[in-house]
Amino acid sequence: PVSTPLGQGRVNQLGGVFINGRPLPNHIRHKIVEMAHHGIRPCVISRQLRVSHGCVSKILCRYQETGSIRPGAIGGSKPKQVTTPDVEKKIEEYKRENPGMFSWEIRDKLLKDAVCDRNTVPSVF
Repeated sequence: PVSTPLGQGRVNQLGGVFINGRPLPNHIRHKIVEMAHHGIRPCVISRQLRVSHGCVSKILCRYQETGSIRPGAIGGSKPKQVTTPDVEKKIEEYKRENPGMFSWEIRDKLLKDAVCDRNTVPSVF
């Protein structure tokens, strides 16, 4: 155990200090995204910053999906996203044109056709 301002910290296999259940500090999140922008691979970022590969991957995935480096809230209820009639019409149109289209393909097409952006694209239909 390591003493930190928040109490009990643990040391991971890479020698980095973390507090279980607490988000990684923002300056480290920024550094992860910055290093990835410079083409540094996640496994190298993980070793250099002493942050687990899973943590690095999760932060980079969330950044790619949402453009945010903020930690996600654990628990709590998310506001239900209501799909607009325009988006629903477009989805119906895509399904008529290509009945075998997968939901992820529909989402990609909604984004490509600028019907939705990354924050408004529906997740499941």
